[in-house]
Amino acid sequence: MDKVSLVNVLVGAVLPLLVAFVSKESWAGWVKGTILAALSAAGGLGTEYVAGPANFNLTIAGWSAASAFVFGVAAHYGVYKDTTLQELLAKALYKAPVPADAEG
Repeated sequence: MDKVSLVNVLVGAVLPLLVAFVSKESWAGWVKGTILAALSAAGGLGTEYVAGPANFNLTIAGWSAASAFVFGVAAHYGVYKDTTLQELLAKALYKAPVPADAEG
């Protein structure tokens, strides 16, 4: 396995955790999937660019993005779903609403 493929697999493994961190628990699954797809596209483009800016190939970048997305979905359902790590990340940015009658 070449270095670019290995980096792409690692990016795909980290993306579900990033999606859990930047999204709210209450958001619909399709919103989180769209975020994952956008991050996968950015990862595929970035990985291909870093691998060789002079020889950038959009087709390879697209395949890298698609494989990162598939691996990210597999990692979410196979490893991270309903784990403490994903729950902690999902709640990291969430702030509970303060009741209107609360003093502060």
